[in-house]
Amino acid sequence: VKTFWGYGLYADREGNYVPKKMSDCSGREMLEELWRHLGVMDRMAPVVEAGRVNCIPVAMPFIDSLFMPCAWGDRPQVIPEGAENFAFLGQFAEVPTDCVFTVEYSVRCAQTAVYGLFDCGRQPLPVYNSVSKPAILWRATRALMR
Repeated sequence: VKTFWGYGLYADREGNYVPKKMSDCSGREMLEELWRHLGVMDRMAPVVEAGRVNCIPVAMPFIDSLFMPCAWGDRPQVIPEGAENFAFLGQFAEVPTDCVFTVEYSVRCAQTAVYGLFDCGRQPLPVYNSVSKPAILWRATRALMR
């Protein structure tokens, strides 16, 4: 199973290819819009016809809040100073150098809480720092340009 998360900035505008507001589109119509943008409609149409794709539109009205600029201290620490029996979990707790809206962020946040509150001798998984690895950034850029 492969999962793709698509994000439409302007759900109440008509698509470039599907003449409907994206908020009124079916999953199939959203895929058509996406695939026409990517130039792969001819290759993907048979996949849809074969019933091998399931697109479920979801409204997430507050998703932008994850990506709004914030400063240190805008989000609570996973384990606030002085806390002994509670922690904040999820995308709105501060996990330094990590990127919100990822599975890894949620897992690392939970690890930080559990490993920090219990004397188990473990540390959360480290954040992979690709910023300091130009070769990886270059490969990612080339993959996106295909």
